[in-house]
Amino acid sequence: MKIFKFCQKFIFKYKGMFSIYIFLNIMIGILSVIIPLISAKIIDNLTYIKSKELLINYSILYACFIAGNMIIGFLSSYIYIKLQTKSGYELNTHLINHLQNVSLSYFNNMDTVYLNQRINSDSNTVIVFCINVIINVLVNFLTLIFTSIMLIKINYKIAIILIILLTAYIAIYGIFKKPLYKIMLKTKEAQSEFFSKLNEQLFNVKFIKIHSAGKFFAKRLDSTFNSLISKLISSQKLSYLYASCDTAIGLLAQLSIFLIGGFNIISGNMTIGFFTIMTSYFSMMMNSARYFFNLGKSYQDNLVSYNRITEILSINKQNNGDVNLNCIDKINVENILFNYGEKNIFNNYNIEFEKGKIYNLVGDNGAGKTTLVNLMLGLYINDYSGKIKYNNFNVENIDMYEIKLRCIGVTEQEPILIADTLLNNITFGQKYSNDKLYELIEILNLDNYISSLDNGLETIINEKSSNISGGEKQKISILRELLKNPEVLIFDEPTSALDSLSKIKLINYLQEIKTDKIIIIISHDEIIKNICDKIINIKQLNI
Repeated sequence: MKIFKFCQKFIFKYKGMFSIYIFLNIMIGILSVIIPLISAKIIDNLTYIKSKELLINYSILYACFIAGNMIIGFLSSYIYIKLQTKSGYELNTHLINHLQNVSLSYFNNMDTVYLNQRINSDSNTVIVFCINVIINVLVNFLTLIFTSIMLIKINYKIAIILIILLTAYIAIYGIFKKPLYKIMLKTKEAQSEFFSKLNEQLFNVKFIKIHSAGKFFAKRLDSTFNSLISKLISSQKLSYLYASCDTAIGLLAQLSIFLIGGFNIISGNMTIGFFTIMTSYFSMMMNSARYFFNLGKSYQDNLVSYNRITEILSINKQNNGDVNLNCIDKINVENILFNYGEKNIFNNYNIEFEKGKIYNLVGDNGAGKTTLVNLMLGLYINDYSGKIKYNNFNVENIDMYEIKLRCIGVTEQEPILIADTLLNNITFGQKYSNDKLYELIEILNLDNYISSLDNGLETIINEKSSNISGGEKQKISILRELLKNPEVLIFDEPTSALDSLSKIKLINYLQEIKTDKIIIIISHDEIIKNICDKIINIKQLNI
């Protein structure tokens, strides 16, 4: 089963926990087989032997087995929750890590809310399915074998009924297999789309309030909801029809056992207690057979999630080379041809950046300033022709993850802050010197702001960074990269939200440290142009 083969590496990472879970469930299965025997003994004692001592002994034994079943069941459910949650998390992060290493172009037209919901839902779905399959297939198979042997010994007619019922189950599954898969695929896609539009209502709440666009967004949500409910109803109809076939087979089975057992009791060939054993085992056998019957439907449901997961994993990851650079002396962009969708951004572009200089990138909106930076950062590897080199090494051969972590610092035009303390937003887990941190805080004019906060650097930035101004956000973003002290510093409109004093202090500092750095600044600010060694107009680069 390919779903299990795929999931086993995430589940077996916790094989000790999983082994205990299997053992506990086998114990539950054994107790479930023994308990009907004790019940039958109690009934026969009440009907025929009528011994008080036996009744007390069997009752105590019955109570002990029930209590043991309850305790083992609790331990099993406790381990299951831990195993399922941890395994699901492993698969979830595996998918996210894969997507973090694909080309940035994949996300250009991707609804990330839809993608996130899809990853989370499908990961947990297949993990739950696989854990349950491993346990339930084992337990139900053993139960089916044991109860079938016992029933065949009791009456050969039971064996004939068993064969007929299993044949019917297989035939029904064959009929429903493809329709079940198709409707579940449509339903899961509709669910992901609905959750995407549902999130849109809150994500854009400010825009909706400003533009009174509530009705417009509500119509978008209504449309996806109507599509979802249509798919759910169709799925429910097919599932009900499938389940009805199961119910019909179960009813025929129950009538058969009543008739066979009843005739035997009337003719004196069977005790009531023995009939109780037969009905209990037959019920267990039918439940096991029904499990395998429903497993077919469940497999088709989960096959949808598995295929959606493998679809994500089939997206080619970007190359990440193994060349490590101790320093970056120059960056060359050679004969780059790059299209963003159908729009040509670069056509045979050539630029060189050298250590010890500050470069100013200018150009019209959409000319490709930020795109050029993204290309240099290796975010579009395999999506362009030409070469991008660091110290004459092609970017495709360099370990760009390590280089960006250690040697390159980037501040975005729209700084990203996480819901955490101010200090963690500045340091991002990197090692730092307190003296250097406070020196940079003063250079960026953040000292007065931080001292005005009740909790200083331990102040929590909320999820949307609404408790901090645009200027402070920009300063924190710049501070983060200056504290990192990389060899390449790239700033995208770093002064757009800064006050005049902060601008002056920042450019003075950049001039001080430029000797052993490559500094690239995207900006149309005249104060930036005045300190740069070279101004590069992106529009003029096209040959």
